[in-house]
Amino acid sequence: MKYRLLIAGVGIICVIAVAAFITGAIQLPSSVSPTGYAPPVRVSKSSCVRPPGYILIIADLSGFNNSIGHGAPLHPWPIVQVRKGQVVHFLVCNLDPTQAHGFAITYYFDRGVPISPGQAYMIVFTASEKGTFTIYCNIFCTIHIYMRGQLVVT
Repeated sequence: MKYRLLIAGVGIICVIAVAAFITGAIQLPSSVSPTGYAPPVRVSKSSCVRPPGYILIIADLSGFNNSIGHGAPLHPWPIVQVRKGQVVHFLVCNLDPTQAHGFAITYYFDRGVPISPGQAYMIVFTASEKGTFTIYCNIFCTIHIYMRGQLVVT
């Protein structure tokens, strides 16, 4: 009986993941620049105290900066707008007390970083390519499909 419940649970999770992928709630990194590679990204552990000039991203049970309340995944949130050539500074804090979340950006930071409960990371790079890039959670969590934002480089 235990194994049947386990198999049923895994099956349900797989169906949800496939449905999320089909509807676009989960995307595989697909942005490719004309040069074929992203600019270097600096990643360093931090405290959750935002230095001047940093864009603060809070990851918790409401998504990224309450992306659930803003209608994600159909309406990505947050939407970060920068200019080509600008140095972009993110401070990502995981305020969820129980589970890890991830932070990644298509093209710029596809490998992303997993962030354990209570951890924070500074992520710095130069916006070298124009376009709209997806900010997303790169590890599976209970609110994974709602953790979608956009980086718009003009």
